[in-house]
Order: sequence, then structure tokens, then C-alpha cells
Amino acid sequence: MATRSYRQDSRSSSRSRGTSPSGSSRAQRGGAPNGLASRLSGGRLAAIFLLFVAIAVVIFGRLVWLQVIDAQNISDGGDSGRTVTVDVTPRRGTIYDRNGVVLATTVDATNVYCHPHLVPDDKKDELAKTLAQVFGDDEKKYREKIDQDTNFAYLFKSADTDKAQIIKDLAIDGVGFEDTSKRVYPCGAIGSQIIGILNSEGQGLTGLELYYDDILGGEPGKKTTEYSKEGVPVPGSTIVESEVKNGQDIVLSIDVALQEHLETALALRVEEVQGGGGSGIVMDSSTGEIYACASVPLFDITDLTEVKEGATNLAGISSAFEPGSIFKPVTMLAALEEGTTQAGQVYTCPEVVYADEYTISDAHERPTEDMDTRQIMAESSNVGMSLIAHDLTFEKLYAYIQRYQITENPNTDYPGCVSGYVSDWTDWSDVQGYNISFGQGIEVTPMEMVRFYGALANNGYANTPHFLLDVPTNTDKKTFDSSEIISNKQAISDLTYMMEGVVEEGTATDAQIEGYTVAGKTGTAEFASASGGYEKGVYDISFIGFLPNTSLNLVCFVGATDVPGDRKTVPAFQDIMSFAIDRYNITQK
Repeated sequence: MATRSYRQDSRSSSRSRGTSPSGSSRAQRGGAPNGLASRLSGGRLAAIFLLFVAIAVVIFGRLVWLQVIDAQNISDGGDSGRTVTVDVTPRRGTIYDRNGVVLATTVDATNVYCHPHLVPDDKKDELAKTLAQVFGDDEKKYREKIDQDTNFAYLFKSADTDKAQIIKDLAIDGVGFEDTSKRVYPCGAIGSQIIGILNSEGQGLTGLELYYDDILGGEPGKKTTEYSKEGVPVPGSTIVESEVKNGQDIVLSIDVALQEHLETALALRVEEVQGGGGSGIVMDSSTGEIYACASVPLFDITDLTEVKEGATNLAGISSAFEPGSIFKPVTMLAALEEGTTQAGQVYTCPEVVYADEYTISDAHERPTEDMDTRQIMAESSNVGMSLIAHDLTFEKLYAYIQRYQITENPNTDYPGCVSGYVSDWTDWSDVQGYNISFGQGIEVTPMEMVRFYGALANNGYANTPHFLLDVPTNTDKKTFDSSEIISNKQAISDLTYMMEGVVEEGTATDAQIEGYTVAGKTGTAEFASASGGYEKGVYDISFIGFLPNTSLNLVCFVGATDVPGDRKTVPAFQDIMSFAIDRYNITQK
């Protein structure tokens, strides 16, 4: 309207400037002289011009606002519905056994996702039904994901690529796919407790997957992608916010063949003795490398639908127990080193020893008799060991327990590695001191005992038990501590001779292996009740031993807990070590 009015006034003004008399007459009838009229006409033009400029500025300003300033806001609002930022999962490192056998690795997989608003209504039922058929689970669960009021939703993560292809073939709008990876286990359930499991985000939850998560896991990246209205990624729109760093491989000291054999033998023996659980460990005493380790109950890493309580942990590392007579070599060695007894020394052993209104006796009734140190060890005499501890003194026994690192955390590279416990000797009564001398009233872990026996087999040097053998891509090689805990080498030799007697004519004759000398010790301890005290007729049983002077210094522990009656685990030891001899061609020097 303002423009049209301006044009009319302009035409009228032009006519007033004409030279015709009639025009002059009309000017005069306006009531003003010609000069004044001219000035008024010019002022009107200026005012109209300024009005036009003002209107033009407003219009232009609005255009600028819409096209330049507010355009960004409009664009941002539009992109929020089509732009997705996601974490890029790093490829997790592979876990190998000592021989290069793959225990756990990562393979290509596919994440299936959707843009719920873009999935056609008439395709939602078909999509949900197919997802349930292909991946399992309830169809309703998938339909809820498809119906979410959101721009992006995962339908299934880490799907097998061939299964994801079935969904691709449906060609449903709004459904997309992205490359990812997932964990697989070529050896099945073998070594499940060692390997450990991952959580839903692909992070270590138990076992070495947890302990070495920082090495295996890598570092996730982040990327942003713009999608078309049809849910298709816009070419060239992906922006890498941060680069992904894939995880590193690790090589374990585990031998999968021995691991499988140990698991089988251990589970069978625990079942045979009707135990509530059990542990088995095989370690190279020269290096601390763990060749095999397992606990009962076992679990299957490839099927987590049924996992018994405690099955995901290695009890031999994470649980302490009263060792019973496998502790007697500790007391005997301390006395030999201290010089309060000698190999072959004879003790008159009564039927019982009196201490603090209690009596200490052997497991089996016998009359008073003379026994030398080898016989005391072979027959596992509590009375004889109490006499040896008395001469050693409780103060010295405690000191040697500390020196031998019996209750010191072995620092095994495994989650939840714990230490045993023994109270200070000043708190011991006589009966407590005697009980400790033969393995009652003290708590140790099987791994702590393996480390000690390993020092016996390794000329006094104790090595930190460990699973990690190598990180091939890491130039900074991880090292594990080694220390000399036994200085008297003759004492080691004398004690080893006594433990050979345990197998040759004592409580562990079932541990004999044809053509080899075996040194070891049986253990039977009363089973500590959770409510305090001991359960009558229930025991923890164990055997630990090694092959002296061999080409491979393996130490093997086999134990069972909550066992009704006096039974033994030595058959399992014999089975496991015989397998190891054949597998590694072990020869005795």
C-alpha cells in the first residue's frame, strides 16, 4: 500500500510542474503562492522517500534474520533428528595359550539399529517377529524398541554377520546396520575361569579379561553421522570425533591341553569324594608360570545361562582354608634350618600330647613308639610334629612362617588374589601353637602353598605365580618377583627326602608314578563351620607334590573341600602329573 501511494503522489507532482495555464490556475486555488507549493511538494517527496527506505530496511532485515541468523537454528533443529553420535568399539585383543592356541578372540559382527520414527507402521510387526526368530527372546521386547519415541535405538548388538544379513534382506526403511565385533572362544569352556567374562559393554568383568582389561580393551572412539530422511547415512557426513585404539593381544602361560586334563581330573575326583568344591594348580617352580588352574564348580564361558555361585572365580587364588598336614613341611623345614632337629633324628612319640587341658593325638590310634623325622613325615604324625615345634619354639616357628611368605599375598595376576592369616605368636596358647605346627588354626590359600613347595623344588627360590607370559606388541615386558626364601640348601634336600617317604611308604602311595621319584604331602583338616568351630566328620583334603630334579620343575596341588569322611586327592595328582610327563617329555636327572 505504501508503494502504491508513493507512485500516485509522484504522478500528481509531475503534472503540477507543467506549464499549462490550467495547471497554474489549479495551483493558485490551493491557497498558497507558487514558491511555497513547490517547497511543500519537495518535502512530501523527501518524507515519502524516507518512509520507503525505512520499510525496505525492515524487510531486508527480516530476510537477513530468516536466511542468515535463524537459518542456523532451523538447521540445527533439523539435524537433531537426523544426526547420531555413537561410540566406536575397539577391537579387543586376542588371548593365546603358551603354544599359540587361541583361547578368546574377537570376530566381525554387526549391530542392528533403527530410527523408530522412520520404520513404516505396517512393517513393525514383521520386523519384531523376524528379530525374535533370528536372535531369540520375546517378540514383544523388540516391538518395544521399535516403538520408542526416539531418533535412534539398537535392536541387537554384536550379531553374527550371517544372522544380521537376514534382517538386511527384509529391506525395511529406517533399519540400519553398523560393523562391530564380538568375543568368541574357539576352545569352548576350557579355561573359562582363567579367561573371564565380559559385561554387556564389552569390558572385563571377571578373570584375566578384567585383570588385563586395560591392555585387552583398547580405547573407544567416537563418530557422528548424518542420516537422510530415509535413514540412510549421508555420504561424506561422518565426522570422527576421536580415533579408536584397538586392544593388544596377550599370551598366557596356560597350556590348554593340560588345562583341559586338570579340569576333567579335578571335577571327577571332587565328585568321587563327594566334596562341595575343589581346586587344582600346576605351576613351573623355576619361573612361576601357571600351566593350569581350575576350581570346582566349573562354568562354561560360552553359555552363561546357568552359572553356579562362586564358579567364575579361581578358589585356589581367591579363598583361604586351613591346610592341615600339607603345612607340616613348613614346620619341619624351619626346625632343620634352625638346627633344633636333624634328618633322621628319633623322637619318642607318646599316644597323646597334653596342652592347655586338651590332648593332641594322631589321626589313627597307635601306641607310644619311637619315630625318626622321615617316619613322622611319612605317617603324618601330629604328636611328632608337636614335639618338633616345641623344641623349635613358637616364636621361631612364627618367624619362619613370615620368612617363607606362607601367609603373604602371592600377588598372582588375577582378580581377588588374597592372603592367608596367622595370628602373632604372642597370642598363641600351647594348644594353638601345636595345632598351627600341623596346619590347623592357620589359614592359607592353595596358591601360597604352591609358591612354598615351588621354592623347595627350585633350590630355595620362590617365584611369583602368574598367568601372563607376554604382550607381543608391548616393548615394556612385565616382570614378576623372585626371592630366595630358603637359604639352607641341605635342609631342602633333607626335607625332600622325607617327603619322598610320604609317597614311597606313607600316606600317599597312590601318588607314585612309575620311573619317577615323587615328593609330596597329604593334608586332612577339619572343615571350619561358617558359624564357628568345626563340623564333625567333614574335612578339607589335599595333596601337593613335585618331581625332584627333573627337566621341568612342575608343582601340582589338588584339593577338595567339605568332604564327608577321611579321603584323599592323590589319585588326581597322579593322573595330572602323568599326563604332564608325557606331554612335556619330562625326564628325571
